[in-house]
Amino acid sequence: MDKIHIANFLPVPESALDIIRAVDPRIEIYNASPNLFRYLREPEHPQVDAGAAIEEGVEIQQRDRIWFTFISGDLAGEASALEWIALASAGANQILNRPIGDDVIITKMPGLAARVIGEWVITFMLMDAKRMIGHLDSQRQARWSRSDPETLEGATVGIIGYGAIGAEIARFCDAFGARVVGIRRRASGDGTPPANAPASVALVWPPERLYDVLAESDYVILAVPLTDETYQLIGAEELAAMKPGAALINIARGDVVDWDAQVAALESGQLRASYTDVTTPEPLPDGHSLWSAPNLFITPHNSGLQPNYFGKAARRFAENLRRFLNDEPLQDVVDRHAGY
Repeated sequence: MDKIHIANFLPVPESALDIIRAVDPRIEIYNASPNLFRYLREPEHPQVDAGAAIEEGVEIQQRDRIWFTFISGDLAGEASALEWIALASAGANQILNRPIGDDVIITKMPGLAARVIGEWVITFMLMDAKRMIGHLDSQRQARWSRSDPETLEGATVGIIGYGAIGAEIARFCDAFGARVVGIRRRASGDGTPPANAPASVALVWPPERLYDVLAESDYVILAVPLTDETYQLIGAEELAAMKPGAALINIARGDVVDWDAQVAALESGQLRASYTDVTTPEPLPDGHSLWSAPNLFITPHNSGLQPNYFGKAARRFAENLRRFLNDEPLQDVVDRHAGY
């Protein structure tokens, strides 16, 4: 009985690995070592044994047909056994610039973290509306200083990238009485919201209506994948087109914005505040100027983390693995031309 070799690069609990193994008795999972994983991210790290990592990588390249991973694209170019890269992430930009053969299928997992990212965005919005950053500063200074808080009720929220995450954000907005307008690549030309959209969603426009959405939004949420088309999608012109005093929230990728233009908009007051879970570069180094930019609140790419993330990812992977072994079309195949 020929074995089905799978390389796992993720910290998947053993109970979840058993769910993958249960798909077919021929499955054999190899768990990549922490040393190899660190080598792929930080090859010059002093604790990395480069020789051992390279040897392990060659074994994976020559043996394993399927890789369950976040990264590992650097290994794929010379992987003779590789047929499918199953990414446990919503996007694929982290590997699409690697030399991966055209015959290798790449899949992703959109929506796996949609709810918790939606919670993160609503947290940012509530912090902003209730002026919580100012209150935190006052507490640190032992100063009793009241503010003039706003409410999310009646606010217009522009979601740039109305997909699985955008739809979850819209559901939360519905509960707070906010109005949602969105941008979606496959939107209808008349702004009709997608089927089953929450009542909060007033309009969803195609990308050519971006400036209209920016102009009317109190909060602009960036939830697009990083592609050639979305690289620095929000620059000086787009920030100038935003409603004066609006807030920008980025849970997409750092390179979706022009950081110099964003800081200038914060300094001028065109942007009231910016809340970002992503940066360029990332991680943001100690002492970087963005740490002290005015009215910029930074979290360390944390919004998608949740209890048992990798267990949930393993279950979705197992569903697709059944399809793969039965020669059925896989779900969530990455369109390399589109970039996601």
